[in-house]
Amino acid sequence: MINTLTMLCQAYHSIEGYPECRYMKVETRKSVEENSQYSKIPVMYWDRSISNPLLKVPNGHFVIITGRLENHPDFGLLVLVEQLRHFPSNLKE
Repeated sequence: MINTLTMLCQAYHSIEGYPECRYMKVETRKSVEENSQYSKIPVMYWDRSISNPLLKVPNGHFVIITGRLENHPDFGLLVLVEQLRHFPSNLKE
């Protein structure tokens, strides 16, 4: 089964107890008038190391990631990041 996804998201906090993972925040809006809702999605870089570019992105900065879904025993699904593009941002959390 082939699964590939690309998403624009904001770097969010690291995941306690999992130094190789972090959350990414994505915005969902049902209509223009409604307030935004945010989801936290667990992500891990493809090499599964604790020293990788994904973990060096400051919180709140925008990132485009391309990767695939993978099953994780504690999170259920997570995104295994194969490529990322970091866009520095002056937005505050």
